[in-house]
Amino acid sequence: MTDGRSTSASPYGPATPAIRRFFMHFAGLGASDRAAVVAAYARIVELPAYAAIDASLGDLVARSGRDEARAALSGPLFQLVRRRDATAESANAESPATASTDDPWTELEPVAEPTLAALLALLVRDLLPAEAFDLLYGPFDRVIPR
Repeated sequence: MTDGRSTSASPYGPATPAIRRFFMHFAGLGASDRAAVVAAYARIVELPAYAAIDASLGDLVARSGRDEARAALSGPLFQLVRRRDATAESANAESPATASTDDPWTELEPVAEPTLAALLALLVRDLLPAEAFDLLYGPFDRVIPR
């Protein structure tokens, strides 16, 4: 669709090809590549420009009508960034009462946050200033070229 909304054939709206490509490449990243992304992200997240861009990203997604596309990102993202030991613990839990009540974000690899930032940047790349896209996607430049 041209209005930015998702369909089953294009779950991420106009960004579907780029996001599918990202997911395919991300799935093949090794531990050292993921660690490099986390290190690069740790450097940029401290920048004042990053805070401003990050604060406005959710609003930009909403104004673009791509909330459904953003929601569609969560399933594949969480499958790819969930800690292996958290998956095993969940499978071995005897009952909901024995399941961990800790913060669910602790079940995700450290690469989860930079990955979400890059995916959201891809989702609204056509609406973001180039500098904003560069900052959000930057940690992945070495491992998943644009």
